[in-house]
Amino acid sequence: MFGIFIKPYYQLSAIQIIVSLFVLIFFATACDKAVFYNETVHLKNDDWNATDTLFYSFYSKDTLTSYNFYFEVRNTTDYDLQNLYLFITAYYPGNSYSRDTAECILAAPDGKWYGKGMGKHKDNRFLFRKGVRFRKPGNYVVAVNQAIRKETLKGISDIGILIKKQDD
Repeated sequence: MFGIFIKPYYQLSAIQIIVSLFVLIFFATACDKAVFYNETVHLKNDDWNATDTLFYSFYSKDTLTSYNFYFEVRNTTDYDLQNLYLFITAYYPGNSYSRDTAECILAAPDGKWYGKGMGKHKDNRFLFRKGVRFRKPGNYVVAVNQAIRKETLKGISDIGILIKKQDD
């Protein structure tokens, strides 16, 4: 009975198909309103040199909302360590800055990889700071360096930053 209201796709007009695709794409790509900032830097050839600094830049005018700050790490199974240490330098409006170190544990002591993904790549998200508030409106820059005592880390393919509104 309800089948009479649904046309097969080959009976739809070009405009109906275009509008349907537009609506589908809109809903598929609708962003999460809780996400304030999300950027990922891809490392060429899955290598991260000790001298390579990754920069993330964003503008904030909201000084009241609290955010959670995450690092997203994509590694390959070629990475030969259990963890990854990061040096983080945050530059704030007004020429001030802070430095910190973060540890990202990528594998269990028995060598089993943490994270999601099948095959060679594993994706992990690490909570770095909870309840971060931007004290001044303006431009913020986060600089990230690998802090492992190796000239080149093989098997790190992407490093990302995700800043989301803190859940109440």
